[in-house]
Amino acid sequence: MRSLYHLCVASHDEVLFRDESDFKMFTNLMALAAVNTNEELLADALMSTHFHLVVMSHDPSDFIRYLRHSYTNYFNNKYHRAGRLGPKGFHMTEVSGVRHRMATVCYVLRNGLHHAQSATPFGYRHCTVNSLFDKEMGRSPYDHLITSQREIVSLLPRHAKIHEKLKFDESGVVLRESFMELAQVENMFVTPRNFLYHMNRISDEVWQKEQLEDGGNEAPVTLDTIERGFGRQSIRAMLECEKGFRYDSNKMNDISVCNIIDNQLIGKYKAASVYCLSDVQKHKISGTLEKEFSVPQFQIDRCLGK
Repeated sequence: MRSLYHLCVASHDEVLFRDESDFKMFTNLMALAAVNTNEELLADALMSTHFHLVVMSHDPSDFIRYLRHSYTNYFNNKYHRAGRLGPKGFHMTEVSGVRHRMATVCYVLRNGLHHAQSATPFGYRHCTVNSLFDKEMGRSPYDHLITSQREIVSLLPRHAKIHEKLKFDESGVVLRESFMELAQVENMFVTPRNFLYHMNRISDEVWQKEQLEDGGNEAPVTLDTIERGFGRQSIRAMLECEKGFRYDSNKMNDISVCNIIDNQLIGKYKAASVYCLSDVQKHKISGTLEKEFSVPQFQIDRCLGK
């Protein structure tokens, strides 16, 4: 019998994604990993420095190993990089109670909001949240899908097995509804109205007490348990994001900073990627980002892979 697991891989010292094409490839590789290891993937949220997954599995180790290995190969080849991407290992928590499971899925779906990447959970693109309750949310079916085998092959790693169930949108990304168990997630919420309520509710003691109704000794799922790599100050900031006051559309995120580095600044050094820069060159770029773009040093360091 499968159990529900929350999985998280974090790389706070180096970004995992440098541009939109990286997110696209990761999504495609995630689909291949789920199909090839026969896992039931329920939800995902992909952030620049970490990603969250919710999976129904006997043991998700093979799935996460397959995914990390294939994405690291892609990332290293693209950016002329070597070695493991992100720290060794990953965080895994088994979740049993019905209310605990819903809370876990909710926190993953709301990840973009918590990290101030969007004003609402629905404003963040690299997440399952916008694939649920399509009809009820007024979303139109995809009119233009990629069906050419030649095009599909070009969107995946060489020698990748093409699965008929995988459907690609016109931008070359596998549709989450073609490989994720979205019906299971929708059944958790029962109705679209309840889904919307949970996407907009405030994290509080009431939510924790509701989970205690599951019985047993399972501790309530909270932001602290989902975001274990973040300190109390960061958690407080995430909770403030739920109230809608911290999102700033003018603030540069990691992808914006990487775009400046990769497309504006490294060209003068004729470097193939940020990983081909010398320490002196990185130091000069760091100064430019700080002085001309007002990027904080901690963000500069992870975007430069220092």
